[in-house]
Amino acid sequence: AFEVLFLQDRNGKEVSLEENAITTLLVNLEEDYTFRSGAAYDRMPNQGGKQQNNPNLYLNLYVLYAANFTNYSQSLKFLSLIIKYFQSHRLFDCRNSPTLSAEIQKLTIELVNLPFTEQREVWSGLGMSYMPSVIYKVRMVVFADGDTVEIGSDVTDREVSSSRI
Repeated sequence: AFEVLFLQDRNGKEVSLEENAITTLLVNLEEDYTFRSGAAYDRMPNQGGKQQNNPNLYLNLYVLYAANFTNYSQSLKFLSLIIKYFQSHRLFDCRNSPTLSAEIQKLTIELVNLPFTEQREVWSGLGMSYMPSVIYKVRMVVFADGDTVEIGSDVTDREVSSSRI
């Protein structure tokens, strides 16, 4: 068995990946304009007027899975397990993933093929040397106008108001 880890806290330091583990990193977000409505107002048929509405925001997530094992062949073995898993699990919805948030209709997973120059840029941005890895595009996380954001109990109102742009 192996464990997929998520980075907890960088404390301003460079990224370091735990040894003998697969680490998952969100390396990019991309807005997908394909489904975006340009309408800033929705008709209200019962009242004859219009209501201002911000269009839904459709995001694709780029997720990197990096294998950092002391034995290089182990890195390749565990990376191949990740690839096999997503080869057979390309779609996540409420039927096959009951713990998926009710706000998410479905997520589809696509393997991303990066040219060598872009791979180098990703790893340079992380401040690390290349290690066996794979990037998947996760389609599509949707944010709708009026969605509320929960704030954890350890975040104070003062911290939230001072971090607004």
